[in-house]
Amino acid sequence: MEYLMGSEYDKLVRDRIPEIIRAAGKQPVTRTVAGTDELRQRLIDKLAEEMAEYRESGSLEEIADILEVLQGLVEQVHGMKWEEVRVIQGRKWEERGGFAQGIILERVEEK
Repeated sequence: MEYLMGSEYDKLVRDRIPEIIRAAGKQPVTRTVAGTDELRQRLIDKLAEEMAEYRESGSLEEIADILEVLQGLVEQVHGMKWEEVRVIQGRKWEERGGFAQGIILERVEEK
């Protein structure tokens, strides 16, 4: 029996990653997510991974990855279009504002 050396990942990857691995002369072993609950959890795990990478690098590339994961959650898990979330975002901005001023709420005191 031939033993193949390789790396273990067990994580959600972008759709073209297996193709890229094959083009590099290696053999990916993959499976497809089994249902919305697993997809949701895998996307949440991926979001945490991308957030950690952004925290370390501060790279706009990582922000693009974060947006891709969020779009996957919106479209694949919640069955909504990205534009619908932007409408919700706009409504919340109108009601509560954004984060442009960098306000830190330290405490609320009673009068």
